[in-house]
Amino acid sequence: MMSKKLRTVCRRSQQPEYNAKAAAKMDSQERKMSRVGSYSVIADTGEKLVEILRRGLVPELIADPHGIGLASPSERGDLSLGIWVYDIRESEEIRVSGMQSQGLDRQKYPPMYLTLYIMLTAYSSSDIKFRAEQEQRILGKAMQLFYDNSVMPVPAGIDMRIEKISPEIHEQREIWNASDVPYRTSLFYRVTPVELESEKSRHVRRVTSIDMTVEEKERDHV
Repeated sequence: MMSKKLRTVCRRSQQPEYNAKAAAKMDSQERKMSRVGSYSVIADTGEKLVEILRRGLVPELIADPHGIGLASPSERGDLSLGIWVYDIRESEEIRVSGMQSQGLDRQKYPPMYLTLYIMLTAYSSSDIKFRAEQEQRILGKAMQLFYDNSVMPVPAGIDMRIEKISPEIHEQREIWNASDVPYRTSLFYRVTPVELESEKSRHVRRVTSIDMTVEEKERDHV
């Protein structure tokens, strides 16, 4: 009776041979995988919110689309509806620790997921007799728009959610005090998860070949 003994030998490539075509192809793939200007994701998210509001508020309630924009209450200029990102925190719901593969010999560090806290405030230029009513109409429509567009799709990523929050009145006043302007009725939301990619990566050495040797050994008959 014959038995077989299997011996496996793994070799690591000490210095992979450079292949210009393969390197160019990998570099092209990496550029496609990474989003250009990923550091601007906070500003980009703010602009997406502005676009949602412009589609629903202009021209019915706000004549000029530039009357809706990103600004703190103390720097609102001539805005009719201002969006202020008053706080940015790391998401408590999503934490990623694993490395991400990039090609054959590189790994990218995982992204950070953020939660943006925003405040919406209306500034009507109507006659003072109608100003409060107009601002309430603007806020009501803004609330409706964020409710109907509460999920913002992210291609090849986790969809972002717009969630209404209700800070206590003293918390709202503390937020307003930071802007050093009189308190006005406002809406408060959080947007999450906002993915901030890492630009850090590392080189890894992988198993590139396997030698297998099969030995046959004759077994003594009893």
